[in-house]
Amino acid sequence: MKTIFDYNPTESELIELFGFDKETDTMAYGFLVFKLPIKNYDKENSEDGKLLDLALLFEKRKLLNEANAIWKQIPDIEKQYRGGFDYVSKSI
Repeated sequence: MKTIFDYNPTESELIELFGFDKETDTMAYGFLVFKLPIKNYDKENSEDGKLLDLALLFEKRKLLNEANAIWKQIPDIEKQYRGGFDYVSKSI
């Protein structure tokens, strides 16, 4: 599975999207609110978390077709993201 690192994110993209800290080489990726070492990205991040990160990177780069293709794979996560991750999406 491709990750954000396959698309060579810039340092500024990593800072803006994931709170990258160059000094400690950590960032908050996937669904994390705390920072973990980047070297653990593949091991610590879920498949859905990696897709979320990709969608965010593509949106940042204004690659909307690519972002939409990712969002289609994780529609519930997109709903939560658009709502600020402060609610649970339930079917009625």
